[in-house]
Amino acid sequence: MRYYFNFAWLQKQKNKSKNIVKFLSLYVMMFRLLHKISLIFIFIPGILLCQPAKDSYSSSSVLSAGQWFKVAVLKDGIYRIDYSRLRQAGANNPALPRIFTNNSGQLSYYTSDPSPDDLTEVSVLLVTGQDGIFNEGDYLLFFGQGTGRWKFNINSGEYDFMRHNYSDTAYYFITSGTVPSKRITDAVIPSGPPDYQSSGSDVLYIHEVESENIIKSGREWYQPVSPIADIQINPGFTDLIPGEPVKYRVRMLARAPSVSDFHFSESSTLLKTIRVQDVNMYNYTGTYAQITDSAGSSVPLSSSPVYMTGFKDKTDAGVKGWLDYVKLHARKRSSYSGNTAFIADYRSAGPGRITGFTIKSPGEDPLVWDVTDPMNPENINYTRNGEDIIFTARTDSLRNYVVFSLSNAIQPLFRSGTVPNQDLHGSPPAEMVIVTHPLFLKYAEQLASLHLMNSGLISQIVTPGQIYNEFSGGIPDVAAIRNFLRMKYFKQKGTETTLKYLLLFGDGSFENKTLPPSNPNFIPTWQSQNSNIIVSSFTSDDFYGLLEDGEGEAEGTEDLGIGRLPVSDTAQAGTIVRKIASYMAPANTGEWKNTICILADDEDGNAHMADAEGLSLLLRDSVPEYNIDKIYLDAFRQETSVNGQTYPDVTIAVNNRINSGCLIFNYVGHGNENGLAHERVVKTEDINTWKNGTRLPLFITATCEFSRFDDIDMNIVTRTMTSRTSAGEMVLLNENGGGIALMSTTRVVYSAPNYYLNRNIYDATFDTDESGNPRSFGDIIRIAKNNSGNGPNKRNFSLLGDPAVRLAWPWHGRVVTDSVNHVSVNAKTDSLKALSTVTISGHIEDRNGTIMNNFNGTILPVVFDKASSVKTLANDGGLSMTFDLTNNILFSGKTSAANGKFRFTFIVPRDIDYSFGQGRISYYASSADKDMTGYYTEIVVGGFASVTGTDKKGPEIKLFMNDTLFRNGGITDANPRILALIKDEGGINTTGAGIGHDLIAYIDNDPKSSVILNNYFINDQNSYISGKVAYDLSDIPQGDHTLTLKAWDNFNNSSQQTIKFIVEPEGEFILKDLISYPNPVVSETRISAGHNRPDEEIEIILTILDMSGRVIRVIKEETFTTGYQLPPLTWDGRTDGGRRAGKGIYIYSLRVSTRDGEEAKGTGRIIIL
Repeated sequence: MRYYFNFAWLQKQKNKSKNIVKFLSLYVMMFRLLHKISLIFIFIPGILLCQPAKDSYSSSSVLSAGQWFKVAVLKDGIYRIDYSRLRQAGANNPALPRIFTNNSGQLSYYTSDPSPDDLTEVSVLLVTGQDGIFNEGDYLLFFGQGTGRWKFNINSGEYDFMRHNYSDTAYYFITSGTVPSKRITDAVIPSGPPDYQSSGSDVLYIHEVESENIIKSGREWYQPVSPIADIQINPGFTDLIPGEPVKYRVRMLARAPSVSDFHFSESSTLLKTIRVQDVNMYNYTGTYAQITDSAGSSVPLSSSPVYMTGFKDKTDAGVKGWLDYVKLHARKRSSYSGNTAFIADYRSAGPGRITGFTIKSPGEDPLVWDVTDPMNPENINYTRNGEDIIFTARTDSLRNYVVFSLSNAIQPLFRSGTVPNQDLHGSPPAEMVIVTHPLFLKYAEQLASLHLMNSGLISQIVTPGQIYNEFSGGIPDVAAIRNFLRMKYFKQKGTETTLKYLLLFGDGSFENKTLPPSNPNFIPTWQSQNSNIIVSSFTSDDFYGLLEDGEGEAEGTEDLGIGRLPVSDTAQAGTIVRKIASYMAPANTGEWKNTICILADDEDGNAHMADAEGLSLLLRDSVPEYNIDKIYLDAFRQETSVNGQTYPDVTIAVNNRINSGCLIFNYVGHGNENGLAHERVVKTEDINTWKNGTRLPLFITATCEFSRFDDIDMNIVTRTMTSRTSAGEMVLLNENGGGIALMSTTRVVYSAPNYYLNRNIYDATFDTDESGNPRSFGDIIRIAKNNSGNGPNKRNFSLLGDPAVRLAWPWHGRVVTDSVNHVSVNAKTDSLKALSTVTISGHIEDRNGTIMNNFNGTILPVVFDKASSVKTLANDGGLSMTFDLTNNILFSGKTSAANGKFRFTFIVPRDIDYSFGQGRISYYASSADKDMTGYYTEIVVGGFASVTGTDKKGPEIKLFMNDTLFRNGGITDANPRILALIKDEGGINTTGAGIGHDLIAYIDNDPKSSVILNNYFINDQNSYISGKVAYDLSDIPQGDHTLTLKAWDNFNNSSQQTIKFIVEPEGEFILKDLISYPNPVVSETRISAGHNRPDEEIEIILTILDMSGRVIRVIKEETFTTGYQLPPLTWDGRTDGGRRAGKGIYIYSLRVSTRDGEEAKGTGRIIIL
């Protein structure tokens, strides 16, 4: 358990509270303490009370001091621990052992139900010699329970079995020190005669084989029923009371187009026909299998009955069936015959009742314990009447007894080592709790440090095991994690440090009992009860944040911002932490932050495009400074092949947008865990090619299952599990780009509530928190969900990402336009005419409207032509729709701002729509530590300017692949980047309005495959005559190719340039074509080489040796490769000591290593003159 504090930040809060000095002192003491001890956890059952107030929790855990061991218990029974075993385990003082636990079975999913607090001591029986001292040869006994529980329902008169959904193993904790153990005491014998006699006992059996989760969702698991063989249920009943019926309850499922009949029989005698209704086999989101719950009773045909269940008609091969459980409740004679016996008689329970119990026990005097309170068993002092044990007890409620002899005791399994001390109950306040699997602890610490340095956020890092120790007796349980957070939340509520966020650092699985590495179950998942209706079954990490009284399952309002990083290995963990660090860095600036992209599906009668338009209008009205990039499928040409319908141009547009970057990428429509839309416009293969670096959008996907992080494939026979990575997870885990976070779906959802939640996300996004900072992802999704009603649909949305990371919208101020062509915007300005030279000036102001005279940075203006009207194509039939799109760029530039003022000039292209209409200027501004946005729409574009002189010369083009180090004919991989430097005195035409006048590029002399690059051209700083284009290609076949780029200036003169390149397979890491230039050397030389690891972090070591092999100089450099040529390392001809190397021949050695540990070497010769 680790804490991350910012003492300087805390000191600044001194004036906020007169107790701040005590507050700081506490943190200093805790900081020093936490450097001296490491905490790992164990816990024991606490008082079963609801904990609504911060003062009602234990102030510290019993695990905070002393030496502790943990033992495993698999079933109910009497357990034995020998003195010698304690000594063997390493107990410091085995003479005074104590047992603790917190085993309450499956904890309630609701906060108002009783829940244990800390570990509680269990009463034990010490079996010692005549000296009465616990030492060698002695042992202790205690009553232990498994994780399952039989609970009697007094209203129905039935027993219910509560299976634990997260573990079949319970744990008990042992300590030894100076305090004697808590001893079992004798039960109080009631005064007065019994008014009920009990000589019979309930005997219970559950057949429940959890083999298959039929829809891979929810917490119900079933046993497949073979169409040709029955399932046998042998409860092992003996000595049943003749004539007493056996109550049974059978729960069956079937998936078939017609009614299915199952039988429940004793041997060959039919007891019940169980009819299960038919299923609509073509409904892929509704009921997958129907369920029938059938109950009855029958007098058994023998004292040891065996039951069978299966299909009545075994000839129908098309039907699928499953057995949930068979529950049996019989009556037997109360007896003890040498094996541990459990006695419970529901008929004995009644108000004010005293029951006389008779247990037949011939030849033995066993021990009888009342274990109704399993933490505090009581010894029963009984009398004998021949073979019968007789005692009386008050039975206002059902009593449970265990009858045993010392030889029946079970040896529990000791876990290796001791349990480190821990104290979550006494932990200091934290604003974010990071629950991490131990495998990712290092990366959780790095992330906590990032937040501390970035915003002063205080984080507490804990492992699930530590939480379980104190809140569920070491038993894995999602409710234990929720209860720990509830304690933190209430203890910190109303203080200066409130709990705000929960980060779950690790992947999850719908199969919650198998631990990694066999199953990516690093942090457990809450699953809904339903596992047979697809649309009603879901997982939700919201469960952990429903903390107020009466909340639980999926009901309530979220009190925490919750996110999950679904990593399954340390490489993924490192990737995500690096992405978060880059995203949060002040240097991560760019015009991409001005763009919100909305991708809309074409199905369901234009419903998804209509929703997308609704979102677009919401953004236009609420945050008009942002540019909306609309990619609506039906506005593109649909292609049909044997593989179905596709939209190749949509895929290109999406890939281009992601690689260019955007603040938010929002999809509306159909999808699944393999991609977006029926036409698969975004596939996992596309996601893995994205290389948008630090230009990472927040993904909002209002679709089905795109981020089903808890999915696995499982063989129900071998139980072998294989992890599945959803498309949404791939977006987050992409090491070269993708997204920074996703607000995305994990299950099937409905479009109407999706749209409502999507709107609420935008309502919460562009606002600041109480400190005046942008809201974090966790706050945004929490507020949006709390404002989205009570339906379960919103629970299907999860935040995959760090909840404490703030959305990187430019929030420090705004860019304001002051004049157009030296005429104030407050006056009537002239229109922007074709071929006119335009000068725009403006200023930067803060959020309060005050000019920022100290702002010195860069402005990125983009001037748009009038919005165009786009009519969709009705590719799938139905009606077309029309929408507006602002995407024709007149000028995209970069200019400097000094003392809060800026100015830029450009020429309006000839190719504009000459009709007059409203244009738009979009701004993005950044300095060393601030960025802001702005817009201006009070400009008119249209008409034609009178110009003198003629320009007949096309642009000058310098064309490269990946970077300017590329040489014509060089190598690339299959996904190279086009890089073009373009210059023209008349400016570059990027409007896209003139037919055939686009800025384009194409491969292998095929103009029909041209890519339009208008929106990828950016002018150089303070210039409208020169700029560059950067565009990523993908999936270029291996071999020789040409690239041609054609550009037009604003006077419609064109030029084109062609280069050759060779695509080679990646293969092993190599260096080739080593070069030293100049060579021979007079003063200095630069050394470089070709390689095949573009877009990698690398370390270059250049070693210079003389002809005798002596090293005279070593130069090291770490860099990021943007292409296939190493950035040159310069050697000034001097030794490490600074002396000039003598004339002669020298050997140089290049050794290059990647972050993944790959290494390549090469050597060459240098001549010094």
